[in-house]
Amino acid sequence: MNNCECMVVKEKLYTVKQASEILGVHPKTIQKWDREGKIKTVRTPGGRRRIPESEIKRLLGISEEKGLIIGYARVSSHTQKDYLERQVKAIEQYAKERGWQVQILTDIGSGLNENRKNYRKLLELVAKREVSKVIITHPDRLTRFGFKTLEFFFKENGAEIIIITDKEKSPREELIEDLTTIISHFAGKLYGMRSHKYKKLKEGVKKLIEEVENG
Repeated sequence: MNNCECMVVKEKLYTVKQASEILGVHPKTIQKWDREGKIKTVRTPGGRRRIPESEIKRLLGISEEKGLIIGYARVSSHTQKDYLERQVKAIEQYAKERGWQVQILTDIGSGLNENRKNYRKLLELVAKREVSKVIITHPDRLTRFGFKTLEFFFKENGAEIIIITDKEKSPREELIEDLTTIISHFAGKLYGMRSHKYKKLKEGVKKLIEEVENG
């Protein structure tokens, strides 16, 4: 079921091709959005789709619709400053090309850590329905696990997650650190954080990873 309305409107209308060029997407994407109810369209007497200017502005983030556009970037350690800067630049460029005013939030911490300062701030803003879009470079910048659940939560509160690239992989050291954290977490649950077995297993995991890495 699409979101088309067959009616006469006074505002400026754009063809699918014109709208796609303004929004920077393929014409088929506009048609898909129409079918999914993500964009309102009207029909000409001949049955052609037309996109109202108000919808173009809404999708560009320059309509009267209130809602922050947030860019979120994250790295695991201070040694990855360059990687963090690349994420921020990519987000800012993406927003600039669409005429959006973007607010950047960054964190330095593991994707497994749910208590990251600005991550928590983002969740609070979304929960208050103050955010319309969240721009990230890769799903694991928000969370290492449970992205689909987080995406559902955002959507239910009126916030769309925009992933500008899903090709970039996390730095190797981040994945190693997260692997160690996961094993340490369950070892702590199993043996207790202060037990000799926990400390022995944790050190053993680190040693094993180093041996594998060094080949």
